[in-house]
Order: sequence, then C-alpha cells, then structure tokens
Amino acid sequence: MINKTPRNKLDTFEQVYGYAMNLLNYRDYSSKDMFLKLTGKGAAPEDAQKAIAKLISNGFINEMHYAKQVYRAWLSKKVYGKLHLAMELRRKNVSEECIPVIMEEFTSELEMEHALQAARQYIQRNKKKIKSNDENLTASVARFMGNRGFGGRYIQVILEEIRSGNDM
Repeated sequence: MINKTPRNKLDTFEQVYGYAMNLLNYRDYSSKDMFLKLTGKGAAPEDAQKAIAKLISNGFINEMHYAKQVYRAWLSKKVYGKLHLAMELRRKNVSEECIPVIMEEFTSELEMEHALQAARQYIQRNKKKIKSNDENLTASVARFMGNRGFGGRYIQVILEEIRSGNDM
C-alpha cells in the first residue's frame, strides 16, 4: 500500500480539536475511532489524546451512548446471535468497559426470538433446495445458525423444532 501524507495535516491542537468537532457533526465516534481518525489525518498522538479528553469532558464523546447506538443498529438486523454481537461491538471499537453492559441488554429471550426469526428466514429462502424432513435441512440450518453467532443451546432448540415437524 502506498503511504500517502494527508493533504491538510493537523499541526496544532486547535486544528485537531476543530477537525474532531467537525467529524462529530456527521456521526458519533468512540474515543478509539476518533484517535485513529485524527492520527490518520496527521495529528500528533499527544494532540489527538488531548483533544479526545476535552471532547469527553465536554460531553461530545460518550462511550456508552456510542455503544448503545451500535447495539440498536445491530439489533435491527434480527438474524444474529450473542457471539456476533460481541464481535460487532469490538469491530466498531466500542470500549471494553461498555461491552458487558450492552451484552446484558441482549437477553436470552431476545436471542431465542432472533434464533427463531433467523431459522424461519433461512428455511423460507431455501425451501426449494432442501426437503423439509431431510437431514440436509438440519445440518444446513445448524451451520447457518452457527455462522450467525448463535450458541449451541439455541441451535439445539431450533433443530428440535424442525425434527418435531413444527412449522417454522
């Protein structure tokens, strides 16, 4: 990859802080995302840290608010499990202190609801390829559910529903 120097390098703290405020006009950032954005634009790491500290103290960066936004966006997808949620929170640079709080919000009842929704959606989309009482169905549903971050407990419940012949 070619190493490009930023066009408008951020030389002073005021420029760094102004650029950070400008970024926050468009969307929220975690402190880690903001640090990466600022240093990627050419800000000195010390200035970036100082600007982030000031943004946090002024309430412009709120880690828990950002974590809840990521959670709400993820929750709207409705076909993923708890393991996928944890991965998504880390991928979006949510602070490690906020992750357990968010994970508690995704209850086992909610995860079961998501598991049923995901299985129904998968079976509906693949009806023609897979016959309803075939072992291929249970194996493919189990793989699909595992790939979507559902734990073994939820996969077992879904497979029992399929084996018992209940309509999904």
